[in-house]
Amino acid sequence: MTKNLEEASVDVLQQRLLEEIESQQRLQDELKTALESERNLRLENDLLWAYLQRKYPARVDDARGLLSRLVEGGDLSAEVQDGKQARGTQRTLKQKVRGRLGKLPGVHRTYHGIKNIGK
Repeated sequence: MTKNLEEASVDVLQQRLLEEIESQQRLQDELKTALESERNLRLENDLLWAYLQRKYPARVDDARGLLSRLVEGGDLSAEVQDGKQARGTQRTLKQKVRGRLGKLPGVHRTYHGIKNIGK
């Protein structure tokens, strides 16, 4: 009787060991896939940073500053609101001149008249 119990318990333990090995293999495969995805995202992110650094260096500096503030514990919604308010109040000279010219009488009609001549 004890011999039968020992054989049964050995069989059960072997079955559990096989199940554990299979689950460990699945977890290793999932980890490998996740690490590959993360590596691809990092490479893509580095590529985008390099492109932005070449094309818009001031924006990259702004983004680095924002990242450092967020890492230190800043609130994302507060940072976004501050950025919107700052952009909304600072108009360039060119924007101001175009806005003033557009409000002069007859400019709208003249502009569209000239534009429609080419059609």
